[in-house]
Amino acid sequence: MQETPDMLSVIASTNVTLNNVQHISPIISFYVLKIIGYVNGFVLTTLVGVLGVFTNTVNICVYLKMGLSETTNISFFSLSISDLLVSLSAVLVQLTYNPPVSVIKLPSGASVSEIGMAASFIMFPCMGCSAWITTILSVERCLCISTPLKIKEIFNEKRTMCLILTMAIYQSVHIILLLSNPGPPYDVSNARRLHYMTSSFSAPTFICFFVVLISTTFLVVRLKQNLKWRNKVTKQSNKNSGSLKETKAAQCVAAICTIFIICFTPNVALIFIGTVYPELTPHNLHFGTLIVALYAISTMFQVLSSFVNIFVYYTMSTKYRDNFKAMFYGKRDLEP
Repeated sequence: MQETPDMLSVIASTNVTLNNVQHISPIISFYVLKIIGYVNGFVLTTLVGVLGVFTNTVNICVYLKMGLSETTNISFFSLSISDLLVSLSAVLVQLTYNPPVSVIKLPSGASVSEIGMAASFIMFPCMGCSAWITTILSVERCLCISTPLKIKEIFNEKRTMCLILTMAIYQSVHIILLLSNPGPPYDVSNARRLHYMTSSFSAPTFICFFVVLISTTFLVVRLKQNLKWRNKVTKQSNKNSGSLKETKAAQCVAAICTIFIICFTPNVALIFIGTVYPELTPHNLHFGTLIVALYAISTMFQVLSSFVNIFVYYTMSTKYRDNFKAMFYGKRDLEP
């Protein structure tokens, strides 16, 4: 499986290579690539990242108020923390890697752009962590619908928390290795660093994407079946009321997973293309600038997925909405 490229260093190295080999014309000129970088990265990604910092901070506060006594709340709370780190690091990457800030020299002699490179080594593993948590959410909801009587034996609060902590530790170890093993300078490509990026981002994202895709498809099909069944039932018992609550939770998870699938599809497609056609890499003299531009756009979509979840929570979760209003509008909760 091809590793996700260190896009920031690839852009710089592509410029040097293309200048040295004039007879090979790239699909996208380096000048156009710079424009795409400013518009997509410095403007769009920075804006989405700032909004993501705000929305995920709100999510964390609301879920702490709601309590972490349910597996879904634990997963949503953990996902908000991971998405907050993605948004923060994305903003740091864009603000420190673009001129005129990027050319400023630190007291050590290194450029500020290296801070952006180091921040990217935090951002991508955190994206991988978000992918793990989304997978846990989707699988847990599928089991809840398919085996409702045994779900507590498989997924309880303690096991969910331990599973998420294990994934977080795995990703944290890779962040430490990315920053410390090859060490600075961070604007130089390194084989070990690329290996760590593959094992902490590319491989987990690729695997989690297909697990979430399959489980979400199953979830949507079962939700439609349950909806047809409820429409035929005229009298609702207490048991059906509890089932309705589980259905709403499943709908919320399905929406979050759908956002994940949409936003991560471009990156997964690029990883697949790079695996099938190894010559289509960011270092290719003809296709390189196009691949770099596509990876930059796919990264923006991944940062976007860290921002928009709040709209799903607020729209589809009555308890989230009530606690949100209680915190920011001073209104009392409608549910205990």
